[in-house]
Amino acid sequence: MQDSINANISHAYYYNAAAISDLGALSDKLRDACPQLLPYSLRGAAPLPAMRDMQVVEDFLHGGGQTYQVHRWFLPELTPDFAAAGLHDWCAMLAYFPETSIIAISFHYTLENTTTDNLIALRQSGDGRTYRFPGGEGSCKSKAAELAAVLGLPHEPLEGSYLAEITRFGDYTDIEAIHREQLQRLYGFISGDEGYDFVPAELAEERLSSYWSSRDFIRIYASGKAFIFLNLIDSPAHQAYLQRQHQFGTATYGGVNPYFLLRSCPLTVNHGILFSVEFVMMLKALINDVLAFQSEYSNNRNQSYYKRIRETREFRRKIIMVLEKVESTAIAEIGQLSNMLLDSQNIAPIIDQVKYLLELLEADLSLIYSERNNMLVTALTLIGLLFAAWQIILAL
Repeated sequence: MQDSINANISHAYYYNAAAISDLGALSDKLRDACPQLLPYSLRGAAPLPAMRDMQVVEDFLHGGGQTYQVHRWFLPELTPDFAAAGLHDWCAMLAYFPETSIIAISFHYTLENTTTDNLIALRQSGDGRTYRFPGGEGSCKSKAAELAAVLGLPHEPLEGSYLAEITRFGDYTDIEAIHREQLQRLYGFISGDEGYDFVPAELAEERLSSYWSSRDFIRIYASGKAFIFLNLIDSPAHQAYLQRQHQFGTATYGGVNPYFLLRSCPLTVNHGILFSVEFVMMLKALINDVLAFQSEYSNNRNQSYYKRIRETREFRRKIIMVLEKVESTAIAEIGQLSNMLLDSQNIAPIIDQVKYLLELLEADLSLIYSERNNMLVTALTLIGLLFAAWQIILAL
């Protein structure tokens, strides 16, 4: 039976926040909207199970913290009556990435014994599905927009993503069997195509050609803004892996690391998947911001040249800095995952184009600035000559 599925779903929205120098002010604005706001820290208190799971994964995979800077807050007020909605868990979170000035607002929930059609419907318009929140009815999309308005963010996000972690896929216990026998269904999950049964196998194979795996019980597929993560936590392969970790951890460290004991979590943090996806989508949002900036410059050249050159150089610095984070990832497999996700988004050639555009823009601005300076020098020279001539006339 394939159509009994357990899954963790994440909807995320990425906004340009400009530079925020006062995190306290941002926190105060959030607290005005969500008085029960819970700041997150790697070593701090973790009153929510999802926060504790995030700490465990972040500590194990990234030690002292992420390779990129991030500040997070959990938003308990943005929790609907998930039991009435047929959900088994829920949490909402805001993340601010100071190195890129991007804010992500995300919603995460757990489904048990759901169906293929429901997962496909969630891919199609799941962020618009209405739930009963304490302040009235709303959806993930509308709640993100409300919070963005409170924070003074743009009305529309730069990017959005959909992530589904499937922890049970009917009776399947083998990833390769799922890929071989249910490829069209996986295509339906990631594309939102309810007609997956009528899609040629070759097309499904092509759409699902970008995937990563470091264990034989996990695999993540990426296509466009959607990500499907198979994590068969109840499979014999996972149980054997857990037994191995118990043996090794007990003999070497006196006990197994809690990272290996993690079960299903609505945050989709298992194996660091959430961190890798948000990293790639943050970079994609930054690129969209650069393209919007370049388009704005083309349509409006009245802004200060000093400011434009400074912003252009800052955008290039941010992009280079973010890409360096992939290369500096301590765990090689995590770096490989990020690289796969970057490839799936076709980001590398876009980045090359964006860098070239920024270089052209900076050269254009510098040339215009030089021309303006030359005109000013010429004007001042003429004024000087006229003033000298006037002095000579007065002396006669």
